[in-house]
Amino acid sequence: MTPDFEGTRTKLVRTTMLLGLVAAVVVGVLVGVLLSWLIGAVVLLVVGGAWVGFVSLRVKASLDRVLHVTGARRVDAGSEPRWENTVDGLSMSNGIVDAELWIVESDRANAFAAASADRTAFVTTTGLLGALGVVELEAVTANLVGRVKDGSARYGTVAVGVYGAMLGGGRAAQKLAASLGDQRAIATDLAAVDLTRYPPGLAAAFTAIESVGSEVSGVDPVTAHLWLAPVVQADGGVAQPLADTAMQPLALRIAVLDEL
Repeated sequence: MTPDFEGTRTKLVRTTMLLGLVAAVVVGVLVGVLLSWLIGAVVLLVVGGAWVGFVSLRVKASLDRVLHVTGARRVDAGSEPRWENTVDGLSMSNGIVDAELWIVESDRANAFAAASADRTAFVTTTGLLGALGVVELEAVTANLVGRVKDGSARYGTVAVGVYGAMLGGGRAAQKLAASLGDQRAIATDLAAVDLTRYPPGLAAAFTAIESVGSEVSGVDPVTAHLWLAPVVQADGGVAQPLADTAMQPLALRIAVLDEL
């Protein structure tokens, strides 16, 4: 069963807001006891409102934050026709409209999908576009489209916006890993196969990516769970729970696809 990523995302935002509001209540009560209840109420409203506004802004800016920390640039219309046609075909047939195409300058091969309430961004490296043929590129795109469809791309994007550097370890990373579920990377592969009905295409793509390499220099490790393949080394700042579920070795994923 696919996890309820939309519900989990909503819970993440609401819980984060609630924690700040609880702290605001505590501060307001202390001020009320020490000074006056009127001043305490004002402090509660100001602090609580500021916190809710802060979290809301973090959520709204999460997609732009992800694109910024990965060093992506917007693709000019018509500059990557093969990539554009592949994304357009799969996106439209799966209810995704006006998808944005972004690119990361790197000779390594990798890609990811990120999303917000009203935007979807597909990001690839120049190395991936050069390494894959038409069938392999379609398989990779299907993987990314599946992440948008099931809500995990938006959830993972919001997690970066809300948690930020806390995803490097501790409870935030553990909660994200648990929400993504065991074998997350393999689950996305199976979803991609459901769209293309051709497991060898994705297996061939992973073989090509493995030969080129998927680790992209300069990428912030807090975005590692969004990427198609391991984008940093296992000990490169990614919390172990996230590495275990979202950065599974390509060799393992190829083996699973070969059994289909």
